[in-house]
Amino acid sequence: MGQSRRSVLQGALGVGAAGLLVGGAAPLPAVYPRSAPKGTPIGLRWLGVAGWELSFAGRSILFDPYLSRMPYADADGGLDPALPLRLDPEAVEHVAEKELTGAPELVLISHGHFDHLADVPHLLSRPGWKSRRVRTLCDTTSRNLLAAMGTPAHRMADVVAVNGGDHLQFDGYSVEVFRSLHSRQQDYSSFAPGARDDVPARPRTLGDLVEGQTLAFQVSVEGGQSVLLTGTSNVAERELAGARPDVAVIGMSGHEVVHGYPDRLLTALGSPSVLLPCHHDDMVTPLGDSGISRTTTPGAAAALAEAAERRAPGAGTRVLDPRHLELLDVTGLPVA
Repeated sequence: MGQSRRSVLQGALGVGAAGLLVGGAAPLPAVYPRSAPKGTPIGLRWLGVAGWELSFAGRSILFDPYLSRMPYADADGGLDPALPLRLDPEAVEHVAEKELTGAPELVLISHGHFDHLADVPHLLSRPGWKSRRVRTLCDTTSRNLLAAMGTPAHRMADVVAVNGGDHLQFDGYSVEVFRSLHSRQQDYSSFAPGARDDVPARPRTLGDLVEGQTLAFQVSVEGGQSVLLTGTSNVAERELAGARPDVAVIGMSGHEVVHGYPDRLLTALGSPSVLLPCHHDDMVTPLGDSGISRTTTPGAAAALAEAAERRAPGAGTRVLDPRHLELLDVTGLPVA
């Protein structure tokens, strides 16, 4: 998190190359094979902030799905940990019912901050998803925060605490877990640091949802491609060395005091075919607002494109500029 969400990427250049957008909320094929066929199309839908839905063959994985977009700023526009949690269940329900592919089979949480974890308990409590098993991968702090926020017991049984270095096999895909780092505020401090080794009292303020250990995840679809999902604007590049994802989602909120970002990140990853910025909107404008696309930092995609060109001139990396809730075809294959 940066000190002011509206001042991220100070001095960034203009809008980057437009992404290949695939109509609004059109779902991927409603097929559930034992393993993904060769050439499986993969779709990514930006949920705002650092949140994404990754979908393939009618299946869905959620990453940091934060939809409430509650007030977060003090009088100077910075993050205020004393502000109360003001969850918006109506907004969460609207997106879950109208925009997502369907009930996810997996939820990935990068860390415990409000704009990454706060809406996960509501999503895991949805009656419409009751009949579907949903696993959640996160660190121990996030697991304890989910329990403190009232996540149902049957869902908590499927919340798995993971660490950097884990590489887990699922039906038709694997998930590799990387230790990562949280971005720094302009005074070099971190917002709401800390860990929860036990279930705390129910969180009431933004600052009660502490970071814990920040993680990144790489989802590799059998017969398809690999997608790296990061939720912050910092990198432990030695942890990611050799990851080589086909697609990388890269946090682009304030990172002025993080040395060499995003160049160090791209050096660690090699040359992904596709890059997407995230965490570069204002975090508060409702997802249904007609002007929400104007709340993104316009230079985020351009800054990524410039970093990619510095790293590997002429490599042909595509930098997509996502729009909220629109389905992106990141494979170049038809998403029917």
